[in-house]
This record gives sequence, C-alpha cells and structure tokens, in this order.
Amino acid sequence: MGIETATCPDFEPDPNVEAEELWEPEGVAYYNGELIYQPEQRLTRQQRLELLLWHPTFTGRCPRCGTGFPQAGDRVHWDCEQCGWVDDSA
Repeated sequence: MGIETATCPDFEPDPNVEAEELWEPEGVAYYNGELIYQPEQRLTRQQRLELLLWHPTFTGRCPRCGTGFPQAGDRVHWDCEQCGWVDDSA
C-alpha cells in the first residue's frame, strides 16, 4: 500500500511556521544575522570569504605573527607594532 495522491501530506509546509530565508541576493551578505548591503567590490566571493579568515577586522589578530589587536570598534588601520605587518588592503 502506498500514497494514492500526487502529493504527500507529510511534506506539506506548516502554515504556523515562519520561513527563514537562507539565500543571499547578489550584492548583500549576512553578518551576525543582519543583512548588509555591500559596495561594489573587485573581489570575487571566494576572495571575500578568504578575507574573513585572515584579516584582523574579523580575527582581531595580526595575520603574520598572531599578536592580538586592542578592541576598537571604529578602527581603520590594522598595522602591527609587534612584527611590522602593514594593512595595505584599504
């Protein structure tokens, strides 16, 4: 015995559950659950993801020597006084 209809009621959407949108439209990205519009960039998606893994803005550490930077919310320059690494991405 099997299903006798074209659809299965077990997989019908639950009308009481609000759908969570998981995709990112082109030109925007989610950071800490907030959708942020991105300025037009010359970096590919892969390059942007790699940037998240090493840049001190996201890691709080020097990519060369690992020294931690003091917390500063409006920091613009991420030059390391310990090893001399200079952030030339800006």
